[in-house]
Amino acid sequence: MNFIKSILHLIRYAILTTFLLTLVIFMVSNRGIATIKLYPLPFEIETRIFIVMLTFFLLGLIFGILLCSKNIMQRIFENFKSRRKIKKLEQQIKN
Repeated sequence: MNFIKSILHLIRYAILTTFLLTLVIFMVSNRGIATIKLYPLPFEIETRIFIVMLTFFLLGLIFGILLCSKNIMQRIFENFKSRRKIKKLEQQIKN
């Protein structure tokens, strides 16, 4: 069992390292300047392209988590209730 856990940790770190390396390469290759104009407002922001893309990626990730969190929380709560019910039934059988 420890062997499987160590393999899973190794795979996890390999995936994380690959992701971080890809992120660094992405940031280095997209260093151009982007100008963001907020049309009706007289605001104009100049920033690097990778910052804009990472910001929208993170916003999408947060939005996706919030959208799915209701379903995830429902499943967790249902699993909790089912486990409690199973434990009660097991105790009734033992008595």
